[in-house]
Amino acid sequence: MSTGHVEYASLNGTHFFKIIGEVRAQSCISLDKLLGKIEKQSTNIASAVVDLTQTTFIDSTVLGILAKLGIRLKQTHHIQSIMLSTNPDITTLANSMGLGQVFSILTCNEANNICCTQVLKDDDLTQKAMLNTVLDAHKTLSKLNESNQNVFKPLVKQLEKEKKALKCAD
Repeated sequence: MSTGHVEYASLNGTHFFKIIGEVRAQSCISLDKLLGKIEKQSTNIASAVVDLTQTTFIDSTVLGILAKLGIRLKQTHHIQSIMLSTNPDITTLANSMGLGQVFSILTCNEANNICCTQVLKDDDLTQKAMLNTVLDAHKTLSKLNESNQNVFKPLVKQLEKEKKALKCAD
C-alpha cells in the first residue's frame, strides 16, 4: 500500500507532477487518467516537470506511467520533459529504467519549500483498472530498452494472462 501520493498543478501549459513519499501502483490509475486528458489536448502544452525531490520510494508501475508521459510529449508535442531529483537512489533507479532517454533529469541540492499543488486522489481502484494500468506501465518500460524488456517480460506475460482470464470471466 502507498504511504505517499501524487500532486498535480498546471499553469499556462506547464504541467507539474510531484511524487511525494512512498508511491506505488495504487496511485497510478488517477495519474494515468490525467495523462490521458493532457495527451488529448492539442494546444496549451508547453512543458512538463516531474518533481521527485520528496520521493522516498517509487515502483516500476509509477516509473512506467512517467515514461509514457515523457514519450508521448516528446513524440506528439516535441517537448523534452524535465525530472527533478535530490535522492541519488531515486535518480539512479530512474536512469537505470531508461527515463533519461525521455526526460532531462536534473539533480538538485535542495528541494523547493513552496509549492502550489493539489493531491491527486486515488480513484477507480478496481482489479481490472489496476491490472490494465500495471500492464500498460510495464509494457511502456519494456519499450525503453532491452534490459527492461528482459526484466519485465515474465511479468508482462503473467499480467496478460490475468487480463485474458479476467476478460473471460466477464
